[in-house]
Amino acid sequence: MPEQTVITKVELAPAHEHKPLRFPPGFLWGAATAAHQVEGGNTRNDWWLWEQKSGRIAGEATSERASDSWNRFEEDFGLLAAHHLNAHRLSLEWSRIEPREGEWDEAAIGRYRQMLTSLRAKGISPMVTLFHFSIPQWFAVRGGWAGRNAAGYFDRFTRKVYAELGELIDFWCTQNEPMVYVVQGYLLGLWPPGKRSYREAWLAFKNLVGAHRRASDAIHELARTAERPARVGVANNLISLYSYRKHSLLDDLYIIVSDKVWNHEFYRETAGSHDFLGVNYYFHQRLSRERGRFFDVFVDIRAENREMSDIGWEIYPAGIFDVMLELKELHLPIYVTENGVATLNDDRRVRFIVSYLKELYHAIQSGIDIRGYFHWSLLDNFEWEKGYAARFGLTEVDFKTFRRTPRKSFEVYGEIARQNAISHDILRYLGHAVE
Repeated sequence: MPEQTVITKVELAPAHEHKPLRFPPGFLWGAATAAHQVEGGNTRNDWWLWEQKSGRIAGEATSERASDSWNRFEEDFGLLAAHHLNAHRLSLEWSRIEPREGEWDEAAIGRYRQMLTSLRAKGISPMVTLFHFSIPQWFAVRGGWAGRNAAGYFDRFTRKVYAELGELIDFWCTQNEPMVYVVQGYLLGLWPPGKRSYREAWLAFKNLVGAHRRASDAIHELARTAERPARVGVANNLISLYSYRKHSLLDDLYIIVSDKVWNHEFYRETAGSHDFLGVNYYFHQRLSRERGRFFDVFVDIRAENREMSDIGWEIYPAGIFDVMLELKELHLPIYVTENGVATLNDDRRVRFIVSYLKELYHAIQSGIDIRGYFHWSLLDNFEWEKGYAARFGLTEVDFKTFRRTPRKSFEVYGEIARQNAISHDILRYLGHAVE
């Protein structure tokens, strides 16, 4: 009979360790808002007029009070500080500051000065957007962004803002998502001015390019005179694009053209005028082209059997890595100026945040110079044509009482910001892919 081996001790396998994913020192952790979407009371811009016609906004909503941040900004900024965020991206409403052509509202400028001073007092670095989709009614009457002197009007506005508030602003986004604005307002007609014209879309695009260049030049000129640093960029909406059909030359050709036009044309036209690249990332699209329909706008976007947000946007964390990789060749610092998900399921938002931040961590490890992340949004807000149904907020807003209630996702994001890392516990319990 063979000798039997008696097991007297069982060695337990070591517990699986999730090493914290640490971000670079000085990384900016922020949240983002836009004036028309959160302030309330913006009745002198083109969006306010647009909202008055039935059928344009989901639920017949208007921005009348929005999230009431014009009156509650101290509470809102307190939430940023309480959750350890060190940066905030906000926009200045042009129609408040210049309600009539060439006339400046000193009270409105004073309120924005209070906002920026409050942020700085809390150790929060302000990133300010000058144009975030809304324009003064007087500017719209003069042709808006398709008008002859659009860049001149914007240059005057930029110089006034710098003169009054420049010492309080750390980062400048001259514009938010210029390509989205042109498509929605001038090709699809879903936003003001409600056009469906290739000619006017081209004029608006060229004027936005010129306006950015002039604004960037103005800010740098004024900063040199004042002996201050100037960091200027644009918050550009970028899409990760893939072919739906494998080995389809037509699909591949369309993706190449779409990528060059949507993701890179504005950068190409404004080369040399950016100190950083601002990236708004929401969209991952699998495209399929049908013969004879090559010049349609975003036709045949396929997302079968994919997880979607409440408003039908596909959730695909790996896409943000691919977009960052494409930008590496531009050799500029990158800030993710918006990234978020519309959902009433806050557990999904938690997984979303962790999954996308993991991709950004890996992008940084790959040598990409990413220096900050601004989650969209600090608050539930007025989401343009979608009204109030799309809930993007780290903070829930009751639109009857305007009570703010931070969501669990805000706690998780705040803990990541506090540690400047995605910790072992967050990776172990919350770091599973969005599913």
